[in-house]
Amino acid sequence: MKISKKLIAPVLGASLLVPTMVSAAEPAQMQPTVVTPAADLRSTLDQLLSEHFVLAVTAMTKAYDGAEDADEAFKALDENAADMTPAIASVYGDEGAREFE
Repeated sequence: MKISKKLIAPVLGASLLVPTMVSAAEPAQMQPTVVTPAADLRSTLDQLLSEHFVLAVTAMTKAYDGAEDADEAFKALDENAADMTPAIASVYGDEGAREFE
């Protein structure tokens, strides 16, 4: 019995779609989630450290260029470091936070 190519192509195409349709039909409650204090801390530190990097580069560039608002840039950098202190304390304790400051 010879199976024609016209029959095989649609069957193979449909077999590729079935796993995709099954995963799309899964309810949202079955999707993996991460809601933990550690994940929140990581997110907070990531945001603060990213901001710290931008502020540090801006402050150093302004200081190098002799810009009039260089002091304001360094003040913003110091404020960002102060914002990081509670997050550092939650990981390394009060002594670690004091060293960080």
